[in-house]
Amino acid sequence: MKLLKPVTFILMICLAPPPSITMASDSVVLIQDDRLTLDVKNQALSTILAISSVLKSVDYALIWRKDKASTTSEPRLWEIRIFYKGQESRIRPLQQSANLNVVKKGVDAYHVKDILLIRLAPDMTEAALAALLDRLGATIIDAYTPLGIVRLRLPHGSDVPAIAETITNTPGIQDAEPDYAHPLKGGSPVRLDPSSPPPPPSRSPSTGTTPVAVMDSGLLSDYTSSPYVQAAYDAVSPGAEVSDGLGHGTQMALIAAGAVNPLGAGPDTPAGSPVVAIRAFDDNGFTSNYTLIRGIDFAVEKGVRVLSLSWGSETPSPLLESAIRYAAAKGLILVAAAGNAPTGNPVYPAAYDSVIGVGALAPNGDPWDQSNFGDFVSVTAPGVADLPVGYQGDPGTYAGTSIATAYTARRVAAILNQNPDADRETILRILVEGN
Repeated sequence: MKLLKPVTFILMICLAPPPSITMASDSVVLIQDDRLTLDVKNQALSTILAISSVLKSVDYALIWRKDKASTTSEPRLWEIRIFYKGQESRIRPLQQSANLNVVKKGVDAYHVKDILLIRLAPDMTEAALAALLDRLGATIIDAYTPLGIVRLRLPHGSDVPAIAETITNTPGIQDAEPDYAHPLKGGSPVRLDPSSPPPPPSRSPSTGTTPVAVMDSGLLSDYTSSPYVQAAYDAVSPGAEVSDGLGHGTQMALIAAGAVNPLGAGPDTPAGSPVVAIRAFDDNGFTSNYTLIRGIDFAVEKGVRVLSLSWGSETPSPLLESAIRYAAAKGLILVAAAGNAPTGNPVYPAAYDSVIGVGALAPNGDPWDQSNFGDFVSVTAPGVADLPVGYQGDPGTYAGTSIATAYTARRVAAILNQNPDADRETILRILVEGN
């Protein structure tokens, strides 16, 4: 079946602090600050959607647009603007939540509350999908058409893992899983010298032509106008201004761009690269599989050739792996952190076949004692750097496979500058020979 991209729906509302509005017939509308709450009981859907029967005491405007992605010429409802009489100039879009609603299920297992991801088989019909939605009480809130992945919202308080297991073998469903969440810890840098003074401001890098997408915790506003920042995108809250509440993403962007060099990098350090900063981790340090898929999709759309993933999790995901394979098939070279715990256990996405796993070296060239190891670690790189931005703390000297990953991404970009047609195997051979 063909999936249509959901239309963006924006609710705009006046921010004046009016009193609450109570309607008759069991319908209650409450407007407080920038939130509108509608409590409806035993009302027909047509009555709710009519708007006028609900919002009698306020003015509203319906904005209709034609969806360019649709095969029909029918306009669709795009925005509902709600405001008090004479105050239309004071409306603004309601802001989406900047953080994911993550719940814990078991030991070190997290997922986004009430969200289920399913991957549809090509033979799934619209009628069968509608029947499944009705059985689950679910609604479609997003879809990633290239891979047939659909994001569903389940009823409040649903046992998402149990539901995913129940429907896995349903005809027309290839995969079903919670929207697994991952904490930013797999490759996060460790501060080595809490008492040292902050390093000097980062130098201006000599940028190449091949951009590196850094999919991490975002980018601080102080750096968004830097000449080496080519673009920025918030995959947690699409449409929002990119920020960085943790500092980790900014650290990695500086290294990928060449604004900061790791200690022990040597005289053959490659020039920096333009950076595409993608915020995939929220301010609580969590990302989710669908958030990562959004970020990968943005990198593909921007024509990025290198994707730097300075984090990892020991929880594999078939859906995320399918998105990783899709990105690799589109020509992206993906590099990911092997992890900062020397367990020998595989860490994902570094352990996926289409990804280059990166371990860390100390400034003297020896393996860093906290770097992970294993067959999935393809290369090693300098993993200690003096950083003008802290990770959940002050600037200073940090160590981690995340630093090694961002630096390796820069090296990959330098290889592609010289040989744009180089494939993963060629690049990996050059990286290994250069170690």
